[in-house]
Amino acid sequence: MKGDPRVTLALDEYLSFELTGHRQYLLHGATCRHWGFSRLADAQYAYSEEETTHAGRIMARILLLGATPSMRSRREIDARDTVARQLDYDRELVGEAIDHLRAAVGVCEQCSDYVSRDLLAEMLDDEELHLDWLRKQLSLIDRVGLQDYLQAQM
Repeated sequence: MKGDPRVTLALDEYLSFELTGHRQYLLHGATCRHWGFSRLADAQYAYSEEETTHAGRIMARILLLGATPSMRSRREIDARDTVARQLDYDRELVGEAIDHLRAAVGVCEQCSDYVSRDLLAEMLDDEELHLDWLRKQLSLIDRVGLQDYLQAQM
């Protein structure tokens, strides 16, 4: 099956967010575990696994459409030196992914590729839930203070 190049490009660009997210959340999870924040580490590991699942589904769709996934990262992965900086770095990535997904859904509709559109719309829902979770964590840090927040993450 040959897909529209605009759709495969949008899918491939989103794949870069998923691959970056997988690596970033994996590193943040390991760092949080090392620091003793096991609850937060478990959440980061779960998001890393979700990104891996998403990446696999996106790659399968790209291949089905007759293209080859590029497997590139969106940006360098950086182990921020505090939990708050990690969460904020994650929030930036997820926000950019949401912006891309909203545009990509429109591209799929213009090209009448409703299967790709539905796949991306499902992932948009997941990204919006992740962004909501990140905003809540950052809000908790602001409201209760970093030390009390971190104590709850042990």
